[in-house]
Formats: sequence, C-alpha cells, structure tokens
Amino acid sequence: MNEQDLKRAFQDVVVASSPPPSMDPGIALGRAHKARSKRRASITGAAVAVLVVGVGLGSAFALNPQGTTNYLVGAGQSSSSNPGMPGSQWGEKWPVGQSDRTATNGPQADRGVQLLNALMASAQAGGFETPKLKYQAPEYQNGEMQRTRAQISTNKGQTPEVWVYTAHVPVQKNGKVGMMLAEVSMPRPSDPAEPCALAKRFWGMSEATCKVRDVNGVQVGDASSQEEGRVMQWMSYKAPNGWTVNIAQNASYEGSGYPGLDGNPFLASELATMATDAKFLLGS
Repeated sequence: MNEQDLKRAFQDVVVASSPPPSMDPGIALGRAHKARSKRRASITGAAVAVLVVGVGLGSAFALNPQGTTNYLVGAGQSSSSNPGMPGSQWGEKWPVGQSDRTATNGPQADRGVQLLNALMASAQAGGFETPKLKYQAPEYQNGEMQRTRAQISTNKGQTPEVWVYTAHVPVQKNGKVGMMLAEVSMPRPSDPAEPCALAKRFWGMSEATCKVRDVNGVQVGDASSQEEGRVMQWMSYKAPNGWTVNIAQNASYEGSGYPGLDGNPFLASELATMATDAKFLLGS
C-alpha cells in the first residue's frame, strides 16, 4: 500500500458526527448570578484556605518537587491512558468536531502542526530549505507538498485512545528536492519493543531490510526499502513512555516534478539521532 492507497482507505471511512448541543443563554445567566453570590460569601474563607494550602505545598515541594509540580498543573493519568493527553469528547461515531478520523482543529490538530515544525527545524539545521512547494504531477492536483495530519486510529470506547501524527516536508538544496517524513504515535499495546520489528510495521513494509543502530545507548531500527512508491530509508524508535517515532527520508519527492537530490538528505547516523530527539515526542 502506497501513500495514495492509504489516503483512499482513510477516506472510505468518512462518517458525519453530531455537533455539540447549543447553550441556553437564560440558564447560563442564572447560574452566573448564583455563582457570583456564593463567591462573595466565601471569599474570606477562600483566602484563609489558600494560605493554609500554600504552607502545606511549600513543605511538600521540599520533599517531592516533581510530584508537587504535577499536582499544581493538574498532571496525571488521563482518560486516554496517555499521560498529558486528555481523552477526546466523542460524538456518535467520531470525536466531537470531526467528520472522519482526521482532526482539522483543536489540540490534536495543533500537535500535528507541532510535528511539522519539529521536522522542518531538523531539516533546516541540516542545511536544507523547507519551502512550501506544490506537486507538479497532474494526479496530485497541485496539492501542497508540505503538510501535516492528526488522525485517531482507535474507535469509540477503545482504550487506550491512540492518535497518530504525520508530517511531510520537501527539503531543497541547489534547486533539487528530496523528502522528509515523520510519523509519531501515542503508545499502542501492539507495538513491539524490538527496534527492527517496530521498523517493519511502518506502513506495512515487512520485507524491508533492517539493522539495529545504537544512538548514545538507545537502540533504533535502521530500515530501508526499494519498493516502488515507498520511502527508501527510515529510523524507528520506541521511547520509554511507549510513544513511537518514525523518521523517513528519500532523495526525491514522488510527484513533485522537481529534480531529486544527489543522495538521501541525511547520513544514517544523523537520521537515527533525529529519531531520538525529544521534540518529536510532542510534549508527551
């Protein structure tokens, strides 16, 4: 399955979701008046409570700084079983505000943009330009080559809730264009820990060649494939928190109409180091 097949497969599951209910302004105004009265009555008691809690937290912070910080910011296990990632509010079929698996706004879509920016930053640090180019091949209908996507891979009621983020970036040097791709996923129970087993699950490329590469004591799967329409090289990394990162590259960008680079944008060692960069874990 190439990228176009994958895109069509996701489009086949498009289903409309119900919009969230509207708010009754009369009810909301009444609740506001009641809340204001209660707030005035309790402000003195609240001030005393804040003082007592402040003293207690000061002692707690001295004993357990990280735990106290988590308490203050509301961190902890979320309903999605992914720390720091709250579960989605669901409609009849898809998360509220979505008509299919793809989020086009909200926190998940924002993480997709975060991934795009992270990939662009890594490419630029390697000496490449990351222009907003359009496909020249007619079958791509002048689409954007630089793009990102946030999609939920689990269904309503399934736990843990899993979101997958993907970013494509054209990398350019001396008028020639190659491709960088990043795919980052929340923890999936089925993801293997062994680096090459993980790498061979990327886009279903089970026939890829792979070897384990060490990056400062961390192991990643260094995989490559010559299958037509597939990326040629990628690194797969499973972080200690279960998140997975795949960073791929190709000397050319399929359908771009631009001449390809003389070789892959990065050395294998550079690509492997990139895959273990904490910025690709999207704040997890």
